[in-house]
Amino acid sequence: MRVKCDVFRFDPDSDIKPRYDVFILDVEPTDTVLSALIRIYRDFDSALSFRFACGVVKCGECAVMVNRSPCLACEKTVEPEMKIEPLPNLPLIKDLVIDRSKVFEQILKLSSRLSEMRKGGGRLQSIDPDTANRYVQLTKCFECLICQSSCPVFTEMTTQFIGPLGLLWLAQMSLNPGNNAIPRRDVESPLEMCQRCDICSDACPCSEDILKLAIDTLEKR
Repeated sequence: MRVKCDVFRFDPDSDIKPRYDVFILDVEPTDTVLSALIRIYRDFDSALSFRFACGVVKCGECAVMVNRSPCLACEKTVEPEMKIEPLPNLPLIKDLVIDRSKVFEQILKLSSRLSEMRKGGGRLQSIDPDTANRYVQLTKCFECLICQSSCPVFTEMTTQFIGPLGLLWLAQMSLNPGNNAIPRRDVESPLEMCQRCDICSDACPCSEDILKLAIDTLEKR
């Protein structure tokens, strides 16, 4: 099977504007977008920048856009023609690599309670089975940032809204009695900003709707 890959290229430190480089590959129909990117890197252009961390419990590093749809490159099978781009609306480092640390830092900057939690505060204590099951479901997040990239509110209010991932972190924290109680204002404000449009849930690669579960958890506090 022959595939045509239009790959987004841009280095903010040296390029004036983005471009698309075209690569033609002979692949198997079952090959993934990630395997195609690795082929391009190894056989055509070793300067291509992209991320992946296969084998890690929580990956999500390889999230990209393929033909305008977000996906995990390691799960998406190849198509005859593919436009491969970085996740939109997020800070770009180079080519397909977005600055994950800046996204995380912005969420923590907007929520002091989340900042405390992510620094290691609060161990998971004994909780009832239903709450424990809900907590486990919420920790299935890959932190791929597809939800943040897809959220229209986060796109418009990056410096004000913690986004779907921030809401998920708050929900995780609220179910952990090892943490101090979250002030109601820390939950109400981001919940009011969320439009309940389900765009993040539709884009999420997780097999369960963990983002809806997170919102439901916070609304029932």
